[in-house]
Parts: sequence; C-alpha cells; structure tokens
Amino acid sequence: MADTGSVTVTTAGVFLGEFWKEAILNYAERSFRLRNQVTDLSSELASGGKTVNIPRVTEETATSKTAGQNVVYTTNTDGDTTLTVDQHFYTAKVIEDVVKVQDSSGLFNMYTKAMGYAMAKKIENFIALLIQSSTANDTALSADNTMTAALLRSGIAKLYALGVDTTMPGADVWLYGSPKTYLSILGLDQFVSWEKIGPSDVSGNKTGIVGEVYGIPTLQSTDWDEDGGTGDETASIFTKESIFYAQQLLRVQSDYSIDALGTKVVADALFGGVLTQTAAATASQIVNFTNP
Repeated sequence: MADTGSVTVTTAGVFLGEFWKEAILNYAERSFRLRNQVTDLSSELASGGKTVNIPRVTEETATSKTAGQNVVYTTNTDGDTTLTVDQHFYTAKVIEDVVKVQDSSGLFNMYTKAMGYAMAKKIENFIALLIQSSTANDTALSADNTMTAALLRSGIAKLYALGVDTTMPGADVWLYGSPKTYLSILGLDQFVSWEKIGPSDVSGNKTGIVGEVYGIPTLQSTDWDEDGGTGDETASIFTKESIFYAQQLLRVQSDYSIDALGTKVVADALFGGVLTQTAAATASQIVNFTNP
C-alpha cells in the first residue's frame, strides 16, 4: 500500500510560506529596537500606496478673553512632511532539502534567525542613518569617541530649549552611542559608581550596563561610527517624534526550483522614513555628537 502521508517538497511547499514567514517575522521583531522607538505610521499604508503626508501642526497660543467681546479666530498655514516608502531590501536562500530543515528545529532556527535578523539589521541601519543626518544641533566631542558629562548636559540643554523634558515619565527620549563611546560613558563615575549613584545591584561597574544617563535610557549600537573620522556621528540623543517611519508587511515567498533542486525562499520588505523637520532645523529634537 502506498504511503500517502509522507511529507515531500511538494506537500511541504503548501505550508512553507506561512510557516517560515511567522518564524522569520518573529526573529525580526525580536531584533528591532530603533524601529520601536520612533513614530511608526505603517498603519497609514494599510489601504495601499507608498506615500504618507503628515501635517506639521503650528503651535497655538492661548489668548486672553475680554468680557463682552467675541473670540478671534485665526487660520494657520501648516506645513507637512512627506514620507516616501522607497527602500526595498530582501534576503534569499535556496534550501536543498526543505523537509529536512523543517523537521529539525536546530536547522530551521538557524535559517529563519539569519533571514529575520538580516531584514531587521537593514531597517535598523536605515533609521540610524536617518537620525544621524540631522545636523542643526551637532555637538563636537573633544576627543574621538570620548563622552563627558558636560557634553551630555550641553546636548540635553538643547532639547530643553525645544521644550523637550527628558525627566518626564514616558518622555520617549533615547541616547545611542557607538561601542567605544558607550564604553566611555561607562567610565564616567557620575553614572556607574556606587559613590555617585548610591547602593544598587544594577550599577554599571557591576553589570557593564549604563542603564540611564540623566534619566535617558542609554544603549550602544554598531550603527554609530567609531573610526575617528572628523564630523562622524558617534552618539545621538533623539525623541520618538523626531522620526516618522512606515513599512509594508514583511513578505515571505517560496517556490521549488528544478534547476537548483531545492526550495527558493525570499523574504523582502518595503519601507521608508523621514525626519519630522529638515536636517538643518534646530527643532528636529535630535542632538548628534560628532568626532572632532
């Protein structure tokens, strides 16, 4: 009697798309940091299209009311920001024995993790470069990849001048630095030393994690430069409102290739982003620290 229950490359192909899509997407989601820390407008693409127009609402001023007089109405000419979804990247593999891979959790995790991480890495790098493209509030370090408490305070002061209160709960402000710059912050006693921050089981000297600097969550990323090039951005403070981002849903498609005698798997993403203000606008809510 023929075995009609065997899983072959043909029957596996029926569920491969959704099976792999879910796993690749899960690994990508775990790798996202920056994407979750900017304003995500992906829902605006639900009905299709590749362009999102976001109004920049002019700040209002409250007016004193005079008894017996009507209120005065004003009309503002609001500008807008155009977000174009124009970045298209993919990762593709040919898997000779897709059934064997799907049957082995170890092999399956290796493939899906690699593909999911590759997509997340590209999106994270795109957002990092977008943050670094802002120039209005650049602050030059005195030495390559070396942060000081005074420089950090000067950067925060620029945000205060824009009305950004980094001390408020849920302020959605972050500090990112290159590995070398992050390590220089880790060497500042103000933020990691027991004598400065008081008794704590999570002090930077013990954990190797800065945690927060003047109330701002602080992280390191290789997407920030540390080669010492003059003017290169080696750290940034930014707010959630400083970047608009949108992407279409990650796609995973597959097809059996007779030529390759294997299953072709392709994951791709279409995305885009934009500064909420122009790169030269001090109102950008971004402070980049550059190497001298």
